[in-house]
Amino acid sequence: MTRVREGTSDSDQVKTSCGSSIVETFSLVVGGPFYGMLRRLKLVEPTPNVGGRIAILFILTWVPLAGLSALQGVLFGQKVSIPLLHDFSIYGSYFVGLPLLIIAEVVIDPKIRRVVTTFDKSGLIGPEALPLYHSALVKILRLRDSWLAELLLLILASLPVFMLDRHEWISQGPTTWHGNTSGGLSYAGWWFAFVSSPILRFLLFRWIWRYLVWSLLLFRVMSLDLNLIPAHPDLRGGLGFVVEAQRHFGILFAAAGSFIAGQFGDSIAHFGVPIESTMIPMIVFVLIAVFVVLCPLALLSPKLISLRTAGLARYDQLARDLTESFDTKWTREGVGTRESLLGSPDPSSIADFVSSYNVVRDIRTVPIDRKLLFHVATAAAAPLAILWFVATPADQIVAGLLKMLL
Repeated sequence: MTRVREGTSDSDQVKTSCGSSIVETFSLVVGGPFYGMLRRLKLVEPTPNVGGRIAILFILTWVPLAGLSALQGVLFGQKVSIPLLHDFSIYGSYFVGLPLLIIAEVVIDPKIRRVVTTFDKSGLIGPEALPLYHSALVKILRLRDSWLAELLLLILASLPVFMLDRHEWISQGPTTWHGNTSGGLSYAGWWFAFVSSPILRFLLFRWIWRYLVWSLLLFRVMSLDLNLIPAHPDLRGGLGFVVEAQRHFGILFAAAGSFIAGQFGDSIAHFGVPIESTMIPMIVFVLIAVFVVLCPLALLSPKLISLRTAGLARYDQLARDLTESFDTKWTREGVGTRESLLGSPDPSSIADFVSSYNVVRDIRTVPIDRKLLFHVATAAAAPLAILWFVATPADQIVAGLLKMLL
């Protein structure tokens, strides 16, 4: 393996005790101005208070829409073509997608903490490289806590408001709860454009930023000298725990899939779009989700390729030495007997070595397996599959099931 050396100016400032503290308190989600605001409101500490945050965000986003729509008579009824309670995109966004973005914190963060701790405590990173690792964590925490980054995210989330985004400001086609018949916004439409939508987009963009920060941390770690084990049973040199953590990011695409499913639901229910026409966009979305979630794992491949190459070279030489010794001892004329071979540990040692050799040979240089693909694809496809099930007539579902069984 190639040992990578970096400058030590930053790492010299990170003492061992400080490094240990950074590792023990590291979090991908705990930090930044937005989190500081939640802390001051007693919404995140001493517990994550996921339910409380979901309730408050629901009150800020959907409840005013319902109240204002009721005030103008567009909550339900025939006053507009699409009243609020018939808008499936709202259900997908605020009843499913928004809670998932909050729940994702308690799903993903513990796995990331475990990865950070394992790199520090397991010996994967040698003592000489640990200061560099701790320095990388310090830089990552600065990015996570950047007020400038969150300000830019907030501006980006609000851009459609200032750019007069047509989808949020003007009703096209059938009249809806958020646009009145004169082409302007209803009371609920104003709240939707200036409060509900920006909040949802900000939460989504904040997760995108943190995902990029996490990917950068993986890049930094993979540039260090790692003590990988060729014969490790996870077939990834001991990096399997990183792959296990990565799959939990699929919940973010379950949230995004809920947004898309809601939009498709409106197209099917109110605009006459056939459900079959949504198949290709759904497949494309799932493929994009799989690619985005698994792409950072490509950072592991150079290490694994090097590990497999070096490991096979060493194990090939050892295999020759062992098998040559075994052959000399047991198969050449006049050396050993069948009876003595039966009581010898040599055959078992050879079998154990062959098993280890096969592990080295089967190292997954692309650290992705079917289970991982299935987990991410299922998370992304679940909201869309539910839409298909709900939107497909019962007789067609029954006919399809019978066709599969028969």
